[in-house]
Amino acid sequence: MIQRKKWLLIGIALIAFAVLKISMLLLWQAKQPKAQAQSCQITQTPCPFANGSTLQLLGVGNNQTPFNIRATHIPANVNDITVSFTMRDMDMGFNRFALQKQADGSWLAQNVRLPMCTQSRHDWQIHWQMNGQHFQADFQTKP
Repeated sequence: MIQRKKWLLIGIALIAFAVLKISMLLLWQAKQPKAQAQSCQITQTPCPFANGSTLQLLGVGNNQTPFNIRATHIPANVNDITVSFTMRDMDMGFNRFALQKQADGSWLAQNVRLPMCTQSRHDWQIHWQMNGQHFQADFQTKP
């Protein structure tokens, strides 16, 4: 009888822990800053954002082709710019690339590769952050 009560208490404790963990995850997700969607052809022309700054994907081919990312007209007070890639309704795992400041004042990430897509999709979203601001744009790769 005591053994049964012990297992019941352990089960209740595990359920309570799971509910607490899920609640904390949902609260964390709700507090994440929302990205400002940019309407642009980021693989063809520089995409404007944040007071005249631009971001462009250079040399995007298919899902396996490496390409470069260039940001220009970035304010002097910016310390870092990072980008990551997702697809709608698909977790692409952790992938984050830091752009490096260049001598000409632009920012560059070279030989960037997209995460592996096992469903042969080509509809991507790029998410980038600069000084606590979040931006995103859609783009397509070649089949």
